Amino acid sequence: MPQKDLAPTPRGWPEKLHDANLDGYLLIAVVALAVFPLQESIGFWPALAMVVLAGGAATMLVELLFRPVKRKRIASDARQGIFECAQRAADASAPGKWAFGYAKVERGRLLFQAKEGFSGSVAGRVEVFPDPRPAGPLVKAPWLAFPGGKAITLHTGRGMLELAVSASSLELLTGRSAA
Repeated sequence: MPQKDLAPTPRGWPEKLHDANLDGYLLIAVVALAVFPLQESIGFWPALAMVVLAGGAATMLVELLFRPVKRKRIASDARQGIFECAQRAADASAPGKWAFGYAKVERGRLLFQAKEGFSGSVAGRVEVFPDPRPAGPLVKAPWLAFPGGKAITLHTGRGMLELAVSASSLELLTGRSAA
């Protein structure tokens, strides 16, 4: 019997626009339009410094505005027992190849479903990894796999699996897998 798809909380349209970096493109356009008038009045290097500082501040402001939206979505997923992660076979021939997706821990098994791109919806079939249990120490996850996350090696009924997750997702993983 095929496993039912995981159902993570969908991203809203503001978060989708942010994921597509449309706010960044708008910022680049504003910077390009602002640098030339400033250059004529105060000179090239001071204008460039002002534009870079203003661009950095605007980027930080946008990140602060979207942080509560992202936290709300992640908390909604956590209530369902779903978390974002990256996984790969620990003994893979291509060690840099990570599959990005969503995972859910159920009694005696770990479910994983890949997603489209870095921020897309779930795609493909659900992979079932029976009897997951830690098989190695926690290490810092590779930045390209999960920035700021932790990586854990799990021994499963299908072999060794390396999982890169956030710290809160790791608590969810270890708390539910022990149940």
